[in-house]
Amino acid sequence: MIDDRQPTHDERAYRDARRAAVRAHHPDAGGDADDLMRELADIDRRFGIGVERTRPARPVDVVVVTSTPRRVLRLVRRAGRALPRRRTYVDISTPPHP
Repeated sequence: MIDDRQPTHDERAYRDARRAAVRAHHPDAGGDADDLMRELADIDRRFGIGVERTRPARPVDVVVVTSTPRRVLRLVRRAGRALPRRRTYVDISTPPHP
């Protein structure tokens, strides 16, 4: 599926503005979550994101749901256990002094 929508804003400037806001206001960096959400909403508003869609979403024609039978999963797990394992041994003793 090809996305044929044309962006209504400069993608790079939008991404850079959001990243700058996250760097400045993210709670993990000592900022406030409410300030971050307000700043991101302001950036979205400035770039015209979320205000209106450029085109409506396409309906889904067919949804195919598949499931793997348990017996197949069991066989795969058993085969994985039967494979030889590589082991790495590391000498943790102190080296002799010369």
